[in-house]
Formats: sequence, structure tokens, C-alpha cells
Amino acid sequence: MKPLLVEILESILRTDEKLAYAITCDEEELVNLTRDTSLACNQKESDEYVGVNAVDEARIEIYRMGYEISGTIGEHHIQEEDDYIGFIYWTNFNNGVERIVDYSVVLDEKYGLQKTYEDWEKKYELL
Repeated sequence: MKPLLVEILESILRTDEKLAYAITCDEEELVNLTRDTSLACNQKESDEYVGVNAVDEARIEIYRMGYEISGTIGEHHIQEEDDYIGFIYWTNFNNGVERIVDYSVVLDEKYGLQKTYEDWEKKYELL
């Protein structure tokens, strides 16, 4: 089973090939603008402090890129021509499955974030 954040990002990114995400903490970019969901969080036991797992709280910011990503993954900083779509506020210091603290309404209305979360939670409960 994929981590919740990966499920969410994949469901959003598959709707438009120009969408990408960045992870920030205290206005510092932890993960530069990318479509690579392997950088979002720890996904296997050997991962150590990848993406949101590197901090107690973070913002996952979604952008529609004004340019093509090419070259090294994770080397693209947010530019003026990138359109800000919305955010997910994420915490790692709570116990349990729930890690989403807040998110912008557009991510739910346009990209079905709440449905993705609920579907993931149902699968998790069946484990």
C-alpha cells in the first residue's frame, strides 16, 4: 500500500502533466518543484528523512508549471511563471494515520482530495 501523501499527489498530478509539487517548511524548500512522488515521504524502511518525514510540519504546495521540467529531478525552484494552485498542511508529530491538518478548498473541489483520503483510509483499515 502506498503512503497517503503519495496517493494524494498521484491523484492530483495525473489530472494535468503541467502540475507539480514542492514541499516547504518555514518558507524553505525541502523538495524543489517536481512531479517525482518518490521524493514526497519515506516509502520504505531504508528511507531516512525524505520529504515530509524530514520535519515535524510542512506545506505541500501544488503549482501548474509555466515551463517544462527537464534534466535532474528535484532541481527546479518555483518561478514567477508557475501558477499556485493550493496547499496541503501536513504534520508528522501526531500519532495515528491522520497527518493532513488543513488544505485549500480548490484541491478538494477540483482534484477530489477528500475522496482520495477517504478511499486510502478505507484500504488502510482493511490491512
